[in-house]
Order: sequence, then C-alpha cells, then structure tokens
Amino acid sequence: MKREEFAKKIYWSRVIWAVSIVNPLMILPQLLQIWQTHQTAGLSVGFLVILVLIQYGFALHGFFTRDRFIMGSNGLAGTMSLLTLISTLYFRSVAG
Repeated sequence: MKREEFAKKIYWSRVIWAVSIVNPLMILPQLLQIWQTHQTAGLSVGFLVILVLIQYGFALHGFFTRDRFIMGSNGLAGTMSLLTLISTLYFRSVAG
C-alpha cells in the first residue's frame, strides 16, 4: 500500500484539519492564566522563545510548500506563543 492510499484510508486530511485547529489553542489556557493571576513563576522564557521560533519556522515551511494548514496553524500558534512570551515578560517587569 502506497502512503497516499494509507493516508486516504485513515482520513489523514481530516486529522490534519483537526490538528490545525487544536495547535494554536493549546497555549491559550496558559495565556489566560497569566492574565488572570499575573503569575509567571513556572514559565521558562527560553522555552517560549524557542517555541515561537519553531512555530514560525513551520509556518514559513507551510508558506514555501504551499500548505495552508501548516502555514495557518503554525502562524496562529506562533502568535499565541508570542503573546504568552510578551505577557510573561510584561508581568515579570511589573512585578519585579
């Protein structure tokens, strides 16, 4: 069985569609918690920076390969992660 046939058999396009919606929403609870509690003690700025770079890197990959799901999902996820990073830095500077 070729990979294209296998992808069709397991409804891969639907799986990717669902993942592309869930991906940007995964960090939303963390972002909401930061703004509700103003607590950032458990967050690593280094991790968030790397996460933003990786997500925007995959968004660029989606752009160059004309894959709108990868581009859109990772672009939105990168933006959500960037907002989380900026919020973390903001509340640390206000609290510090």
